Amino acid sequence: MFEKIVLATDLSPAWNEIVACAGEFKALGCKQVILTYVISVKFMAGMEGILQSTARPKLVAQQQQLEAQGLQVTVEIPMGLPADSLNQIACRYGADLIVVGSHGQSLWREGVLGCFTCAVLHNAQYPVLLLNVRLQKPGLPGSCQISRSEVLRHVLLPTDFSEISFRALEYVERLAAKGIEQVTVLNALDVPGGEAYPPGFQEMAEAKARDSLAAWTEVLKGTDIPLVHPVFDPGHPLPAILRVLESQDVSLIVMGTQGKGFIKEIFLGSVAHNVSRMAMCPVLLIPPARR
Repeated sequence: MFEKIVLATDLSPAWNEIVACAGEFKALGCKQVILTYVISVKFMAGMEGILQSTARPKLVAQQQQLEAQGLQVTVEIPMGLPADSLNQIACRYGADLIVVGSHGQSLWREGVLGCFTCAVLHNAQYPVLLLNVRLQKPGLPGSCQISRSEVLRHVLLPTDFSEISFRALEYVERLAAKGIEQVTVLNALDVPGGEAYPPGFQEMAEAKARDSLAAWTEVLKGTDIPLVHPVFDPGHPLPAILRVLESQDVSLIVMGTQGKGFIKEIFLGSVAHNVSRMAMCPVLLIPPARR
């Protein structure tokens, strides 16, 4: 499913944890890893050579760890902004997935949560997996979030039934064969009201949404996922997602990066950005169909 993966390391201790268990990606079909460290010339102009020579030993060590886990590894050290560089690397290799850490060194973290979410999610042609990996204590191992038994334990699938949401659904269907144990399908319907809309508009919109939610539930049950829970929330998408995360033990969020109609900009901006920033579990973000 994800045969070629770009691992966008920042060489932090948290990323050492990701590399240490990256062999788990083999369960999802991974054979080749493009281990990528981006040197941001915007902040480091004139120091490229020094930064490359400093980074290379750490990259070699991570490469050896990955190869010891049975993965074919290529190392890339592009110079530029993270969003542009990762897109270029993914396109060059025909990658199936870009993996980034949502917490790392300060400049990288800002690049990921600012530039990356706002720029890469607009332009990426491939899914993006955000991992929130933290060390338990300095110098001690952290927990691996990418083991198949952990990451596929309980998937949250937020949807507005748009085209991009159907793409996210397709990825969940494909992941079902890898051993998903449980899925919660969430539809948050923030329907505008007032005199500008005809009488009964909100009720009709809610009925249609509930019918669509029931149909999606049946589709997922047909993939032999043991448990599928439909959840309807008549509110804004972001609080609805956070309520599910607070009340349930979610192990992976799969969501599109764009919505439809009057909530398109909400989904592309605050929801995708804030879910990526706030969720403690991995987030798999699905972009629009390849351009």
